[in-house]
Amino acid sequence: MWTLDEGISRLKESGTKITAQRIAILKRLEGRKDHPSAEQIYQELKRDFPTISFATIYSTAQLLAEKKLIQILTVDDKRVNYDPDPEPHGHFRCTACGHIEDIPITESLVETLKMGQDSTVSSVQLYMYGLCPSCNVR
Repeated sequence: MWTLDEGISRLKESGTKITAQRIAILKRLEGRKDHPSAEQIYQELKRDFPTISFATIYSTAQLLAEKKLIQILTVDDKRVNYDPDPEPHGHFRCTACGHIEDIPITESLVETLKMGQDSTVSSVQLYMYGLCPSCNVR
């Protein structure tokens, strides 16, 4: 995981302009274990930044993903979610309640998935779907 100062440093190193809104988005993502959606981030920020737009959130998230600070998840076909843990791991999404949790994956699994590909693989996303323990007992 990265700290706010590390996030700002990575952006500065690439020549990215550091704005109050970008810092606020970094603060909202720093150290989180959940996987907030763009809507969640927007709701959390709009009180302090009434002029913030979804476009700002999406473009900042794209920038943070390019700098390897977050992963952009498409585990849900209705929204994107953000994971501030850029290290390789999978995700499980409960099809009943929508809860998303991290699933550890080994480097050997990533290498196995890449094997036999004629193309150069730059990243691997692993999504699993089913019922979480809470929904599975209902």
